[in-house]
Amino acid sequence: MLTFIFKKDKALADHYFKIYDTNGLKIKLTFCIITLILIFSVFNPVTSDYLISIKNQYKLISIDNLFDYTIPLLSSFIIFIVFYNDYKDSAYKYLMFLNKNKFNYVMLKRYLIYTIVFCIGTFISGVFYYRNISFLDTTNLLLSLRFIPNILFLSSFLLCMTSLTKNNYFGLLITLTYFSGDLLSGGRLFYIFSIGAHSNNYYYIISPEYYFLNRIILILLTVTFIYLSCKNRIIK
Repeated sequence: MLTFIFKKDKALADHYFKIYDTNGLKIKLTFCIITLILIFSVFNPVTSDYLISIKNQYKLISIDNLFDYTIPLLSSFIIFIVFYNDYKDSAYKYLMFLNKNKFNYVMLKRYLIYTIVFCIGTFISGVFYYRNISFLDTTNLLLSLRFIPNILFLSSFLLCMTSLTKNNYFGLLITLTYFSGDLLSGGRLFYIFSIGAHSNNYYYIISPEYYFLNRIILILLTVTFIYLSCKNRIIK
């Protein structure tokens, strides 16, 4: 995967784990978390009446919180760890100096390495998590794919807040503030910007249009956050 992502910079691909991830500890941690999620999904699938329940406008928080909230939060913690050293002792200034482009593509690629692993792992886990409803058909695949915007949104939000403030802990604090407010309010605090669209059953309780608008907004915000994170600025 590294060779594909860094296809224009073979040297960086070959030495990535020496430069940014010593001994591959961060990617190993990522795979360990995904493996645990997969194991949980295999042994704790949803009940076969899941679709019937949400169509009857029930909020299945105990079922959907895992993919709506827990996994995106874990993905964000990984991004926090991945970029921790960038903002420790102002190392980001050196990294920005080395990057001659107006857009920091190396930063983007580093972000993608871990979030792609999380997205793929979450999708596979979802396939098994919802297998009692159906397995490897359109319904099963859509149920598994619908959580991907949450992972992208929350992890890019943390990266953006960290990049703009140049402070790991402040970026984490802002992310946890959003996360806690959204979770504890049942999605009411941020409404259309909430990552709890499934736990709070936006599709059937509010409307399909509102649900899809929520998903689209999270994706658009993800693109915006990544752009703001990776845009090279004047070093002060």
